[in-house]
Amino acid sequence: MLTLTFSLAATLLSVAATAQSNLGGQGYVDLSVYGGVPDRKAAGILYGLPNNPAYSPQSAPSRSIWGNFYQGAGISWVRAGGAQIPFEGYAGDVKSGNTTGFDNRFASALQNYQDARALDPNTRFVLLPHDIWGADSVEASTTIFPCDNGDCAEWGRFLDKLIASLKENDMTTNLYIDIWNEPDGSNFWPGSQDQYLQAWDYAYDRYRSALGSAILVGPSTASQPALDNQWWTNYTNHIKGNNKIPDWYSAHQLNGRNSPNCGNDPVNTQNQLNAVLSRAGLPTRPFQLNEYAASDEQTPAYTAWFIERFERTGITGLRANWGSRVGLHNDLAKLLGPGGSSYKGSDFYKLGDWHVLNYYTQMQKGLITRAGATVSTCYDLYVTQERDVGVAHILAGTRGQTGAYPITISNVDSMPAYKGKSTLRALIREIPFNGGGQVDGPNVVSNGTVAVQNNQVVVTLDQNLDSAYTIDLYAQ
Repeated sequence: MLTLTFSLAATLLSVAATAQSNLGGQGYVDLSVYGGVPDRKAAGILYGLPNNPAYSPQSAPSRSIWGNFYQGAGISWVRAGGAQIPFEGYAGDVKSGNTTGFDNRFASALQNYQDARALDPNTRFVLLPHDIWGADSVEASTTIFPCDNGDCAEWGRFLDKLIASLKENDMTTNLYIDIWNEPDGSNFWPGSQDQYLQAWDYAYDRYRSALGSAILVGPSTASQPALDNQWWTNYTNHIKGNNKIPDWYSAHQLNGRNSPNCGNDPVNTQNQLNAVLSRAGLPTRPFQLNEYAASDEQTPAYTAWFIERFERTGITGLRANWGSRVGLHNDLAKLLGPGGSSYKGSDFYKLGDWHVLNYYTQMQKGLITRAGATVSTCYDLYVTQERDVGVAHILAGTRGQTGAYPITISNVDSMPAYKGKSTLRALIREIPFNGGGQVDGPNVVSNGTVAVQNNQVVVTLDQNLDSAYTIDLYAQ
């Protein structure tokens, strides 16, 4: 069987659509073009794993209680660092003269790391040193920051302590270090860009010398790279000049459902990043949008659409977490209920978005198949096929669309089990949003025969707002 490279697998998913103001997308699937091997690139989350420091003075629900939800969602990446727990972090320790803040925030991250890898040894963990430092958007106005007034000595002491703790606790396998979060905004970095770049250089050298195997990620900006983004221009010129280039580039995609022209689109962001890197003479490297989806985009339809856009580009996606306090740590980034900033119970239930990731996980057994949508980029598809058992799996997502979504599946006879068939069986299911409430499972829309005509099958979805849809196509 054909084994595709990363870039060729992404090429298979190239889409003919361009962003237009008129909607009415039409989906297409070509069963004769396949071969990419799925890798769960869109199944990452920011925080969301229960841990004792976050629940202090209580104990968090044990992994045995919530681990099945984690595994069912197929979570492949976790990004965390002890944010907003009842301990201030390293910067608070500097003022108080003790180590309680650092110790508890590191313990929170360590428990997340250990739990994630116990549930799936292949999980990749993105560490957030800024949260261990104590810069988590709710810090005191007097909080110190790395390289204040040009003095990086305290930053160096913090990095030495962090690196030693990582080594002592065997926390280096599959570890990615995000040097600092959202340095282009004010919530996590009140200083200048020059101060940030000084802190970047200092940390980059420390990590490289002490943790040669660690993978460095950055700059994790709140804004997206663009040729007219002066912050990104300054950053890329700096890392090019100093040769302090991260192993992974990163940014956030949080502009919300009201972004015009089907915007907030990872495909556009990837194209802009490529242009920015090319202008600066920098190499292309893997890219992660390590916080995606504004709170109003965390619905099944949008989640499925984001998955499809990540698969189209090869970007790794980690779902944003809009919780606060313990609410950052108790619902797998709003895949579970009830969540909330004070909930410390263990009566978890599934939300609609959990079922989207669960279906996406089930699709990983197949081979990526050429699919997409025309007319509007507010529509997309992700498709895999299991040729050995004769099943095609289709995940359909949109940005806020309703009504008819016709999907044409072509070259049906290229699937051995379908060859010569005049009808196939299509199981169509809806994954509802339910107003953000409990969703026990997808709703069966239909489960019946569809005609094969001219080597094609046409399935038309009648979409409800915020619902994702799945189609499983079987031989009769």
